[in-house]
Amino acid sequence: MKKKSIAVAYPTIPIIFLGGINSDRTPIYDTMGLAVTSHDGITRTETSIEIIPDNQLPSKRETPYVKFMLGGKELTGLRGEQIVLAIKSFMQNSDITANLLVNSTNYNIFSGSSDSGLAALFTALNDILDLKYSKEQLLKYSMRGSESAGRSLFGGLTLTLANTSPPTVLQLASHSELEEIKLFSVPFNFDTRITADEIHAGIITSQNFEKRVLNIPNWVKRIKTALDTKDFLTVLESAEENIRNAHELLEEIGLVVRKPEMLELCNDIHQMRKDGIPAYFLIGGGNLITIVTLKKYANKVTSVLASKKWSFYHFKVASAPKIVLSV
Repeated sequence: MKKKSIAVAYPTIPIIFLGGINSDRTPIYDTMGLAVTSHDGITRTETSIEIIPDNQLPSKRETPYVKFMLGGKELTGLRGEQIVLAIKSFMQNSDITANLLVNSTNYNIFSGSSDSGLAALFTALNDILDLKYSKEQLLKYSMRGSESAGRSLFGGLTLTLANTSPPTVLQLASHSELEEIKLFSVPFNFDTRITADEIHAGIITSQNFEKRVLNIPNWVKRIKTALDTKDFLTVLESAEENIRNAHELLEEIGLVVRKPEMLELCNDIHQMRKDGIPAYFLIGGGNLITIVTLKKYANKVTSVLASKKWSFYHFKVASAPKIVLSV
C-alpha cells in the first residue's frame, strides 16, 4: 500500500463564462475554460495525501479518520466538513482502509483555485487508493465541489457540456497545441469579490439571460471551428465577446465584477487593437484580468502594458494534473 501521494493541478479562467447552474451544480449551458499557470509553472495547487500511522491518531476519532489542511491550517466549519465527507465518500470505492492527512496549498493563484484544488485532491486520492480511475470517473466527484473543476482536471482548453449524465468534459486542445497563445495576468487588490454562488443566482435574473443562452451554441461552434483551423485570434475574439456579454448581464442587475480600475485596463486593450495589436481580455468572477494574444505580438503587448504602468505576470496554458510523488 502506498504511504504518500502528491498531485499538482492548475487554476482556470473562462473562455465561455459559466453563469447559472442546476441544483446539482452542473452548468445550465455549455461552457469553456482554460487551465493556466505562470510561465515557470509555479502557479498551482499542490495537494499531498499521506497515511497517518496509528500511533499518531487522536484517541477520540471517527473511522476512517481524515484531516484536511489548507495552507498549513486545518479547515474547519461547514466547508471543512463538506470536503472531509467528499473524501470519505470517495474512499468507499476502494478496498483500502486508511486514515489520511490531506494538505492542500495554493501557490500564486489569483483566481480559479477551487477548480485546481478539487482536481489535485481527487487526482492524489485516486493515486494513493490505487483506484486507477479515469478522468471521466473522477469528474463527477470533483464537480460536486466546483462546477468548473473539469477545466483543471482535463487541462488545456475544455468544453463542459450541459445537461449530460454523467457530467461530460471534452478537451478541445492540449496545452502543447496552444503554445502560440500567450497570456499576461493582471491581479487587482480589492477588499472583496462577488462569490460564484452570487454570480450563478444573479445572472439568471437578467432580462437578457435567455438571449445569452440561445447564443451559446453559436459561440461554441465558432470557437470549435476556429480551433480546428488553428485560427487562434478568432478563438480569443469570440471568448472576449462572450465574457463581455456575461459581465454586461451581471452589471444590469448590480453585480459589478469589472470595477473602474479593471475597465481602465479593458480600455487599454481596446486601444491596442485600434493600434493594430490583436490583444483580448478574459475575466472570470474574481479580481483578475488575463490579457491574451499570440506569440508574435507578445512583445508589443508587454511594451504597452509596461508603458501604462500595469503590473503583470507571464502565464501560459497548463496541462492536466500531475502526480509528482507516489511512494
